[in-house]
Amino acid sequence: MLVPFLASALLAYAAALRAFDPALDGPQAVRLAARVVAEADAAHLDARLVVALVAVESSWNPHAISPAGARGLGQLMPATAAGLGVDPDDAEANLHGTVVHLAGLLARYASLPASEAYVRAIAAYNAGTGAVDRYHGVPPYRETRLEVRRVIGLWRRLCGA
Repeated sequence: MLVPFLASALLAYAAALRAFDPALDGPQAVRLAARVVAEADAAHLDARLVVALVAVESSWNPHAISPAGARGLGQLMPATAAGLGVDPDDAEANLHGTVVHLAGLLARYASLPASEAYVRAIAAYNAGTGAVDRYHGVPPYRETRLEVRRVIGLWRRLCGA
């Protein structure tokens, strides 16, 4: 009974990824969905949070490159990817790096109430820990404030809230 449920859930994740990036073909979406669920589970994160973060970062486009040079699904900067030991241009490796980086940020702010820890971790994902720590919360950068609102809002929608 569990296997059909898992297959159904995986197909639902794959459909969500294709909704964010219609250029993903079916097998690629299923492969990325399986990877995001496995990576999130290994890091004890809600896979829907990772889906939301990547949707905001790259719209699930594995080939996305920002004007600042951030690359791939999680929009990892080359130095961040190198520090994590991942190839930012390899979609599955990028997902691994994204999850490890996000989990590390959540661990950094784990002493705070959960809602604040998530907000700060998402802000730090965008603006860096230095900015978040300097401002004792979300820095007053328009892009970062918008990112936090978009990721949290999408995560809530994916959770059915």
